[in-house]
Amino acid sequence: MIRTRFAPSPTGLLHVGGLRTALYNYIFAKQNNGQFILRIEDTDQNRKVRNADKKIIQSLNDFNIEFDEGPNKNEKYGPYFQSQRLDIYKKHYINLIKEKKAYVCFEKNENLIPEYNVETALEKIKIQKFVVKFIIKSDESITIHDELRGNIKFDLKLIDDPIIIKSDGFPTYHFANVIDDHYMKISHVIRGEEWISSLPKHVLLYKSFNWETPKFVHLPLLLNPDKSKLSKRQGDVHVENFIQKGYLKNAIINFIALLGWHPSGDDELFNLEYLIQNFSLARLQKSGAIFDIKKLNWMNNFYIKNLEVQSLYQQIIDLYLMNNNINKKNQYLAAIEYEKNNAITLIDLYNKTESYFKDSFGITTKSLRPYDTASLFTLWINHLKKIDNITSENINNIIKSSTNELGIAGKKLFIPLRLALIGKEHGPDLFTIINIIGLEESINRLNTIKGL
Repeated sequence: MIRTRFAPSPTGLLHVGGLRTALYNYIFAKQNNGQFILRIEDTDQNRKVRNADKKIIQSLNDFNIEFDEGPNKNEKYGPYFQSQRLDIYKKHYINLIKEKKAYVCFEKNENLIPEYNVETALEKIKIQKFVVKFIIKSDESITIHDELRGNIKFDLKLIDDPIIIKSDGFPTYHFANVIDDHYMKISHVIRGEEWISSLPKHVLLYKSFNWETPKFVHLPLLLNPDKSKLSKRQGDVHVENFIQKGYLKNAIINFIALLGWHPSGDDELFNLEYLIQNFSLARLQKSGAIFDIKKLNWMNNFYIKNLEVQSLYQQIIDLYLMNNNINKKNQYLAAIEYEKNNAITLIDLYNKTESYFKDSFGITTKSLRPYDTASLFTLWINHLKKIDNITSENINNIIKSSTNELGIAGKKLFIPLRLALIGKEHGPDLFTIINIIGLEESINRLNTIKGL
């Protein structure tokens, strides 16, 4: 059976690279009727962030990436927190020491002094702090097959004996990773390219236990447009950052899926179901994948344009951008319907609709000086008071009256009215504006600006 895993460290929010790794592992398992496992690699206690594991799990759930096994779910091969598996690791490093495949080092004058006598080492570790190192035979080379990159040759003379047990008693990534993948029956290890250099250590550990190695797939690096590596230290590279900025989850998944993979056709816009049907390891690229924010913006605009206004309204509320204003909900929905075609993010959409509902716009007499606003606003106020329903015909009749009675048309008509009604020179047609904000509010705003 195909069994893949996502094994994040709980050191913060979910990175976009982590989301891609989880996504590819999930898709590959699902399309092969396999199982997707979540394991929390919390062996680095100094960098562990409280509740980070819960936030990572929540992020995966938000994107409908559901694990078959993991913390508190079908714990067949658990525990799924590495910090709870220390006894398992201890049994295995003791065996390696006894078989002289690893050795113990003790600290002296800030140096690590190896103790190669097995009996002495095993006695001393009961009372002294120690680390354990795995023996790499330096006179050999090793060739390892990667499902994406083919055979990769490593010169073992260039690799130092790695620490597999730290002085705090916790295993290093290399050691725990191999043991857990074996006992959790992981068939395919799909992870980032940055782990290629660690591959010989992992394979040699498998060999030291006489275990079968899984198949390896190392995904391309995520790069900035300038080809530098996309790094956590750069700030906004966490999934939660993009959600808070107003990017839709469907757009994020679509965008992330294309960072290193492409379908056989020209399709660029698709959902998770499409990915499960069409994803293929054979179509992964080896070279770095550019994280192009312009493409994400384009995708997000597409998804916003095609989403129901009620859903957009609710998502804006969920981002705490506004309260659920029942009294003005219909006006908000109408504003969203008009503005969504040109919105990049939910925040952008909110900002575009906000002008319809502001109490004031900071309009000054200077901005209105080029226009004959007194007579124009008076005419519009009087005509709006006479109509009961807002229709395009009614508004067009008032526009004609402005031209026939005052000789005002074109920009000299539309710009001052938009400034008075929504605080912007450019925007929707007057019927759309008045229909959104309502007759009474339109009259009030014209009266307010007229009084400047």
